Amino acid sequence: MRARGGRNSQDSCKPNRLAVSASLVMLLLASSLAYAAPPSSSRPFRVIDRNGALVGHVVTENLVAREISGTWVTFYVHAGFGIYDSNAIYLHYTTTDCRGAAYIPHSSMFAEGTRVGSRLYYPADQQVLTPQSHKLVYGSGEEGPCYAAAGIADVYGTAASANVDSFGLALPFRAVQ
Repeated sequence: MRARGGRNSQDSCKPNRLAVSASLVMLLLASSLAYAAPPSSSRPFRVIDRNGALVGHVVTENLVAREISGTWVTFYVHAGFGIYDSNAIYLHYTTTDCRGAAYIPHSSMFAEGTRVGSRLYYPADQQVLTPQSHKLVYGSGEEGPCYAAAGIADVYGTAASANVDSFGLALPFRAVQ
């Protein structure tokens, strides 16, 4: 049957059906999101070692945060291999000959840790600096040559480090709540 204006009566219901359908979809989506959100009393995930010792609090799938000497440091972990070892790190200097205090880039809310051999390096503070030189430091303790830096200001932190062995962690690692 045709309604006024030459439209079929079913056609005039389509916008209403669409609005009702869209409303139902939004309600279902909102309720599913509310259901999926963990209650505020739930505990965050943690990564622990074989003996139940805390490795760190989960930030993302393989990134944890751990407080070291009053600084929250993030670093990458693997269940079977432990704390990821990058084998080398660039240290930056405000001098032209790589002498004096060493600095590490600091571009996050957390101090980004980098394991090099048995040391976990991290920025202990944050300040805007313009490095004049940099060099690689390897896990073996060997240092690369000193190179001139580009002279671009950025946020750095004074280089600090902790001995990974002092954490007393035993493989494998696993996530718990």
